[in-house]
Amino acid sequence: MPLVCTVDVEDWAQSTLDTDLPISDRAGPNMEHVLDVLAEEKVKATCFVLGRFAEKFPDTVRRIASEGHEVASHGFGHVDVFRLTPTQFREDIRRSRGQLEALTGRPVLGYRAPDFSIVKESIWALEILAEEGFVYDASINPAVMARFGVPGFPRQPVRMALAGGAPLVELPVATLSFFGRSLPVAGGGYHRLLPFPVIRWAIEKSVLAGETFMAYCHPYEFDPDEFRHLDCPLPLKTRLHQGLGRRGFENKFRRMLREFETTLALQVAEKAMTEAPVYEG
Repeated sequence: MPLVCTVDVEDWAQSTLDTDLPISDRAGPNMEHVLDVLAEEKVKATCFVLGRFAEKFPDTVRRIASEGHEVASHGFGHVDVFRLTPTQFREDIRRSRGQLEALTGRPVLGYRAPDFSIVKESIWALEILAEEGFVYDASINPAVMARFGVPGFPRQPVRMALAGGAPLVELPVATLSFFGRSLPVAGGGYHRLLPFPVIRWAIEKSVLAGETFMAYCHPYEFDPDEFRHLDCPLPLKTRLHQGLGRRGFENKFRRMLREFETTLALQVAEKAMTEAPVYEG
């Protein structure tokens, strides 16, 4: 199976510091740069677009679609799913989906929760996604995480056996099986900090085993100078945790795209709809 290249299209400060902040002016140009990189490497990606980003940068969203990338939903406001009621969640995904479909003229069939926040306490969200007609979700991280993750969840695509009977494929982000544990290796901070040979090894291990490697990144990871332009002071711990490795991220990202065949999340989901095992939880 090939690599699945996904981008969570959001703004760093609004998604990380405070969801009530406005989307920064850097978010749009950062995503435009990612699109330039993808064009130069001749790769199509699945872009999970935040509604508030699309509200501020509609032309960038149109460009994503016009250049052949898949536009999927990242929700509207980047609020963790487990902080929403089922009614609020349904309203959020309807608002995001309607907005993206109006901008692109194409159906939106995939969803990824902010911060991979579909966890055991919010697994009910999958039922709502299926009821709303989404083909797949890509929100679950099977690794053991401090705040998120569903330890023990299958590491590869599955068809969810949901109470309502509506179909939904789950595409978990990539993890590495190591001594019985699923370790996070999919992207983001892990790809910022890990040396590229380790990233290559993890992807090769999955691909050679016939597995799907669901990778992800954010536009701000291509922006090493962002923190110098913030209006608010940041604790040193935050600067290190969120900033280390940004300067070398793009080079590793380009090498990954050059060395591995890629595909879209929707294409994996469509195949999984008939071939993936059923997961009953």
